[in-house]
Order: sequence, then structure tokens, then C-alpha cells
Amino acid sequence: MSIATAGTGTTYRPDIDGLRAVAIVLVLMFHLGVGFTKGGFIGVDVFFVISGFLISGIIAKEAAGSRFSFGHFYERRIRRLFPALFCVFGVFSVAGLFVLFPPELEAYGKSLGAATLFVANLFFFEGDGYFAEGVDALPLIHTWSLAVEEQFYLFFPILFLPLLRLRRVTMLGVLWGGAALSFALGLYLVARAPEAAFYLLPARAWELLTGALLAMGGIPPIGSRRLRQGAGFAGLAAILIAGGAFNKNVQFPGWSALLPCLGAALIIHSGRERDTLVYAFLARPPVVLLGLFSYSLYVWHMPMIVFTKMEFGRYLSNVDRALLGLACLAAGYLSWRFVERPFRYGGLLARRRELFLGAGIAMAAALAVASIFAGGRGFEGRFPPEIRKLASFRYDPSGPMREGTCFISRAFAEGAALAPACLALDPARKNYLLVGDSHAAHLWAGFEGTLPGIHVLQATASGCAPVLRDKGAARCRAIMDFVFHDFLPRQHLDGIVVAANWTTADLRDLIPTLRLLETYADRVIVLGPVPTYQDTLPRLLARSAARGDPALVAKARVPGRATIDAAFADALAAENVTYVSLYRALCPDDQCVTGDGKGDPVQFDYGHLTEAGARLLASRLLASGFAGISDDGRPESASRSYTR
Repeated sequence: MSIATAGTGTTYRPDIDGLRAVAIVLVLMFHLGVGFTKGGFIGVDVFFVISGFLISGIIAKEAAGSRFSFGHFYERRIRRLFPALFCVFGVFSVAGLFVLFPPELEAYGKSLGAATLFVANLFFFEGDGYFAEGVDALPLIHTWSLAVEEQFYLFFPILFLPLLRLRRVTMLGVLWGGAALSFALGLYLVARAPEAAFYLLPARAWELLTGALLAMGGIPPIGSRRLRQGAGFAGLAAILIAGGAFNKNVQFPGWSALLPCLGAALIIHSGRERDTLVYAFLARPPVVLLGLFSYSLYVWHMPMIVFTKMEFGRYLSNVDRALLGLACLAAGYLSWRFVERPFRYGGLLARRRELFLGAGIAMAAALAVASIFAGGRGFEGRFPPEIRKLASFRYDPSGPMREGTCFISRAFAEGAALAPACLALDPARKNYLLVGDSHAAHLWAGFEGTLPGIHVLQATASGCAPVLRDKGAARCRAIMDFVFHDFLPRQHLDGIVVAANWTTADLRDLIPTLRLLETYADRVIVLGPVPTYQDTLPRLLARSAARGDPALVAKARVPGRATIDAAFADALAAENVTYVSLYRALCPDDQCVTGDGKGDPVQFDYGHLTEAGARLLASRLLASGFAGISDDGRPESASRSYTR
């Protein structure tokens, strides 16, 4: 987040506060899960460019007047950063005692310690990645960007001040060279270590240096008003296109980060003369006001969203998103008005020594709380053993799903290919191919272990519907095109089992796909959707037990899954395939099985099955005559309980 007064260090630029407003709206909508802002995370990149522009301009101005001091520089940083941030830490540390289960409070404590020391980017770098499932349960994930900025400004003044004493062309050459090296490193890392490219300063420094180059005149001014108009519109369009068209499958940063960063640079550069329509829009008072409290909004919004989801369920309706978004805006404004401004302009801790002492006390208190939460195992004594067991439930699906070999997740997208063993035929058994996404992969261990007369081949990739489709992620096309156009035409199988996290929109492509698959196997089976939940099933069960509300889990079931199941059954009734309702197998009479009989949930997240859950489902299907196949692979009369 940019934390300086909007300007070049000499004059106030209201349009830059307006640009902050655009960036924070994109970030807020992205974290709220608004569908048309799946690339809203690029708002942070816009903030980086703004920050580099403002801070370098201020340093240069003060250095030119021999007024720069490190003490004053870091005093401004503390006055801007600390009040709202540590207010957030205090509020949500207290709230965590009431909302978070012990493992979550322990994890929160660890992230709180990292955020307090401004090394949150290093802490989250060790995790599963910014776009991984479960990141929406990390209240302080957004503090990674604050850490990147503070690490940059820990070193930047030390390196920048000597440059200001050099000839202008030399100084600009060094800045351009540093930006180019950082960008090249980002390109290298995004292909080989994408989390390092995303979280670590060396691969992000070019974005802040882009702003510095603008402030120091490293880019020639735009002399024509018509060209400035075009540059302003192009910059705004670039940011909005990136915010709408990008998603978690885009390699980021790297080449893709150029679009929002150059967009921000064009807006800043074209607005110097204050004569463009984009400048006029961004300088409007309501837009500027939103930009003024964008920092407070940034630090408040993520924990508010995460804690709301943890308390009431992760599924947000459009009304929920709207109300929660308004609540975040209100919190951001109030924080700016009554927390930020008094420390910056109202005389609170007016003396530098008092400010530094207060900052030290705040950091020490936050670190103490972090240590207590992390070292005390999240105050696990708050809950009885059975709830602690559910809340602490951990499951590694990589082995049962055969991740990296027969299940190609996003982590293995580079050079996506199935291992030869995944599609090796067994001459002694019936050969059935299981093809689909992660909701097919989670079934493999259950089928392979429960149907000994059948050898289950596996071709699965995360987020990849098993249909003939020209669009989709590269790993999807690599796997599905190989299966449909290379592997299947070369042999005839006993059966093909198609499964996915279906939506009714998939039917359009599924039906022609099934007609092709019928030519490659004696039997084609479509498995319907499983029940899914608004939160992870283990956490729902823990919350249900903690509140003494047995109906809570059923209430948290995502609506519409039974409707999708019925739509698939009806649409495929006229096709020469067997449709199997997994929903009815797991939820007879709409009462869903949630445990494996040993105290563990049958689903480890919102909907994926554990190995025990997959075996339970397979045994239920087998007992009903799954697709007319007995456990030794011989055809038999099929029950109509789950098939159609």
C-alpha cells in the first residue's frame, strides 16, 4: 500500500488518490469473490507503482533542500502505517478468541508475529501460495504487500540518496538497470518458483522502481494534450482489463504484471498537466475520499471478510457480498477518520521520541500476543477433545489422489503430463478409465480399493472438466486432448467413468463428448456431483458440536447440488450411458453422511472426499449394483437406487 501524501513531493495530485481508489476497489471486490474482478489482486501492483512514485519524489525534494533525515522519514512511515494496522491487530486478536478454533488461532498468532515484524511475505511464501485453496481463511494474508514495501523502503533511501548526487543520466541509468534486473528475475522465477516471484521483494522491486522513474523524470513528458488523453484512457483501460480478465491461472507477476503497472504509470504520467478526462474523473471528491482512506480500508477488509466467513460460512451470496463490502468501507472510513488522522495530523504522540516508544510498545505487545497464541496451541483448552479433534483434522490428499502423476494439479501445470503407469492396462482385470477433475481424482483410491476385479486407470487434472472443449487452462487441454485424441483411439476399454465438479453449463459440451467416448468403451458411466458445503466439513462439524446445533451442517450445504444432479439425470436419460447419482448415494432422503464411523469427516474441505470417504461411497455404490458391475468386475443386474 502506498503511504505517502499524494504528490510528487512538491504539489498535491488528487488524481493519485483517485487512482488509489480504483486499486482498493479492485482488491476489495477480488477478496469478496465478485465474479467479474477475478484479477482484482492487481490492485496491489497499482499501489506499488504509486508508492514508488510518491516516496522517491519526497526523498528527492527533501534531499535537494538538505532536509532529508532518516529519523523523519521513518517517523512518517510509522505515523501512516502503525495506527490503523495495530488497531486491526488488537481488534482481531480479541475476536480470534471467540471465532477461531485452536489450530486457526495458533496459525493466526504465527502470521501476527510475521506481520508485526513486516516479514509477512516471507512467512506466507512458506505456505501453499496466494491463490491456493484455504488462503481465504488467513486473516492477515494481505499484509504480505506491506512487508514488501517496508523491506523496499528499509534499503531504498540508503541506496537512492547517493544516486541523487550523481549526474542525472547516471542516476536514471542505475534506476532503469535495477528495474530491468528485477523484472528479469521475476520472469525467471515466475516460471520456476512462482511463489518466490509473487511474494519476494527482488522480483517485485521493478514495480516500485517504475514509480521512482516516473518521479525522477526517467520517462519523457507527453507534450500533446491529445496524447495525454489517450495515455490516460489507455492506462485506465489496462488496469480494468487486468482486473477483469486475469485470474488465479494467469502466471503472475512477470509479463502479465506489465499491464496493470504500465496502466498505473500511464495514468500518473498523463495526469501531470491535470488536463485529461481521466484526471478529472479520478480527482472528483468522492473518488478522492475513497483513495484517502484506502490504506485503512486495505488493512481492515481482509480480516473482516475472513472472520465473517469463519463465523457464518464461506459461501457469500450477492447480498452478503454487498453488505460485507459496505461494512468494510465503513470500517475503513472510521479508521481513517478516528485512528489514522489523529496520529498524522492531530498531535497524538507529537514528539518523535514518544512516537518511536509507542511504536516499540505496540510491536512488543503484538509479538507477545503472537507468542501466546502460537506457543499456547491456540488456547486449545477452550474446547473438549472431540471438538479439538474435528477442528484439528488434517488430510493430505496428494497420495490417494496420486497428485503429480495421475492427478495434475496447478502445482504441476508446468509441462503437464500423466505418468505412463496411470494409463497402463492390466490384462488380468477389467480396465476402466477414470477421467475428470479433482472430483474424479478423489474417487480413485475408493474405487481401486473396493472393486478388486476392476483396474482403474486415471487421467485427472484440477479444474478441468472432462469434455471436448477448445478453451481452458493449458494443463487441461494438455491432459484432456491427450486422453481424447491420442490415448483412447488406440485401444478399446471395458469402461470409461467420467466425473467432475459439474455445473449445468457443462451439459452442452458433455453430451457430444459422451457420444465420442461410447466408441472407445463397452460402457460409459457419468458420476454426478457430491454434496458441497459453505465451509470445510471438518470445521462445520466442529462448529456444530461447539454450538450444540446438529442442524448447522445441513444448513451450510451449498444449495443447488440436488438440482444439478437431477438436471444431469434428466439430460442423460436418452443417452447410451449410465448416470450414477453420487449425491443420492451420500445423501439418501437428503440426509448426508458426514462421518466415516471413526470420528473423522468423509470430506476434508468443502467437498473433496477423504480416502475413507471415497471407500465408503464406493461400497455404497457397489451394494446398489454400481453401473451393473459386481466387485469382481463381472456384469450383474444393476439397482436403480443411484443409477439412471
